[in-house]
Amino acid sequence: MKKKTRKIAYFQGCKIPLHQKAYGKSVEAVMGKLKVKLIKLPFNCCGYPSRGEHFETSMLSAIRNFAIAKAKGLDILTPCKCCFGQMKHAAFWWARNEELKRRIEILLTKEGLFWDGNTKVKHLLSFLYEDIGISVLKGKIQNRLPREKVVLQYGCHALRPFSITGFDNPNAPGIFEALIQATGFDTIDWEKKTECCGNPVLKTNKALSKKILENKLSSARETGAKYIVNACTHCQIQYDIFNTGTRQYDDIIPLLFPQLLGMALGIRNEKLST
Repeated sequence: MKKKTRKIAYFQGCKIPLHQKAYGKSVEAVMGKLKVKLIKLPFNCCGYPSRGEHFETSMLSAIRNFAIAKAKGLDILTPCKCCFGQMKHAAFWWARNEELKRRIEILLTKEGLFWDGNTKVKHLLSFLYEDIGISVLKGKIQNRLPREKVVLQYGCHALRPFSITGFDNPNAPGIFEALIQATGFDTIDWEKKTECCGNPVLKTNKALSKKILENKLSSARETGAKYIVNACTHCQIQYDIFNTGTRQYDDIIPLLFPQLLGMALGIRNEKLST
C-alpha cells in the first residue's frame, strides 16, 4: 500500500530567501525525499524583529501566521530557529495573556482570520526527530557518509527558554546528535554547542560578534572536527560572513544540516545547493 504523503505549511522566514537559499533548497529536497509536501502560504514575518520595540505587534505577526495555517488545516514547519522561537513565544503568551489575546482576535477578525491556539510549529530538527523518526531516517539512508568528526551548532532560540520552546534539554540537548549519527558522521561532545554564535550582536557590536565566533572556531579546531554543522539560519550566516572575510579557519567547514542529510539520502548535489 502506498504511503500517504504528509502535508505541512512551510515557513522559510525572511533570511533564507535572501541570504541562505541553499538552506531552503536543501530542506525542500530532503522533505521531498521523505514524502513530506511543503505547502507555501502567504505568511508574513514571524515578528521577531519587532519584539523589543512593540510586543503586541510582534505577537500579532506570529499569531497571524498561525491563523493562516489554521485556515488550511495545517501545522507549521520552519528551518529557522529564530522564527521557531518567536512563534513559540507567541503561542505561550496567547494562552496566558487574555487581554493580548482579545486585542489580537479583534485584529484577526478584520481580515476574516481566526486562531484557536491549536496549530503547532515544528523546527526542522524536531520534525525529523519526532514526526519522521530516527528509525525511518536510517532506513532511507542510501549513502552512509564517511566517519568524519563534526561539532554541532544548536542555535539559541530553540533551546531557551525551555519553558516556552520545549525543544530539547537546554543544558544537554541530544536531538541533533541523534539525527547526525543516523547519517554516519561522528559527533564530538563539544562544550560550546549550545553557546551563541555572535550573530545577534553583529550589527550593534561587530568586534564582540567576531570575538564570540573566533572563540567558537578556535575551540572547534581543538576538537579535531572537520565540520561545524548548523541547523540555524542566523548561525550559518554568521559563519559564512566570517569565513568570507578572513579564511583564518578554512580547515573547519560550516555545513548546513539538510545538505548533509540530503547527501546521505542520495539526493544529487545540484538539488542541495545554489
